[in-house]
Amino acid sequence: MSHKGKAIDAPATEDLDYLQPGSVVEVSHENNDCLRVWYTATIIERRATSTNDERYVVQLTDIYQDRNSGTKLLLEYNSVDIRPLPPPLPPRKFKAGDMVEAYYQNGWYEGEITLMLDNYNCMFQISSRFLLFGVNQLRHHRTWFNGDWIPPLNLYVTKSIWDEDLTDRMMEIDSNQLEWETDSGSAETSTAGTGNILEESDQKTKEEFSEGERVEVANIDEDGFNQAWLAATIVKPVENNRYIIRYETLRTGNDTGFLVKEMDSLHIRPPPPDIPVPHQFKMFDNVDALYKGGWWKGIITRVLPRGSRYKVHFDNNGKVMEFKHSDLRLHLDWIDRKWTRPSPEV
Repeated sequence: MSHKGKAIDAPATEDLDYLQPGSVVEVSHENNDCLRVWYTATIIERRATSTNDERYVVQLTDIYQDRNSGTKLLLEYNSVDIRPLPPPLPPRKFKAGDMVEAYYQNGWYEGEITLMLDNYNCMFQISSRFLLFGVNQLRHHRTWFNGDWIPPLNLYVTKSIWDEDLTDRMMEIDSNQLEWETDSGSAETSTAGTGNILEESDQKTKEEFSEGERVEVANIDEDGFNQAWLAATIVKPVENNRYIIRYETLRTGNDTGFLVKEMDSLHIRPPPPDIPVPHQFKMFDNVDALYKGGWWKGIITRVLPRGSRYKVHFDNNGKVMEFKHSDLRLHLDWIDRKWTRPSPEV
């Protein structure tokens, strides 16, 4: 684990309380993937140097040099790589594109929310992996600069936007046994599915899915619209047409396994039938594109040279992205328990 600091202006440290021995702070690392991570630490002492660098010995709170003996890691940092412990803020609503810090493997990783699954869970990219985090594992990204937080703390809401408790319920699969637990800060969080993907809300689905059956489940955004379909497996049915499912592409926040979630049958469907994929798609074909672990509905807007790559316009957000042939499939709609082919766009 390297600990490179970014060169930023910093004030003189003589009167800075947070740099005094015994102060709890956060120190900045850049790991091998050039991701900036903040770890909680305690100032041990100021280290005299032959240059004008202000360096400090810190003891990391949750990183061990020898876990068996309980010896915690001591490292040396420049003052520019140390900041006060950010003050706690009340929960706030997040959206895709927000710059945040996600708590993962004992540190706060800087990055951008890739996708909001619902009001309480989001996808966040760390290196080459997309992981799922609950909102109680996120905080808005702020920079400590010349003794102030940027953006200022007073720009943030001062009370929770939710009336209910944000404590998430989670489930862990242990052999063949399901256990409900109350999460008070764990990285493995899940919530029941929300929203409705059917226009006729009074229709009751009568599909029954069997334990172990492979299915696809809807990814509903905060406005109730389905953004994508993700592969999953039925773990077990529960009452009132609800099922415990385990995703095949979304992992828990601490990367210990695949996310388990309870969903209603309105947001579950069988996988589309295995129909032949054309040798080459053509303009205005309705397709599903494999993106961020799910199948997103779109339309071919351009066939690139040699026909092996395509421009696809996503229906839900208007974005146009490039995909290779192997990451596309013909789009089918699941209507009245039947697969139907949509009419071509003209």
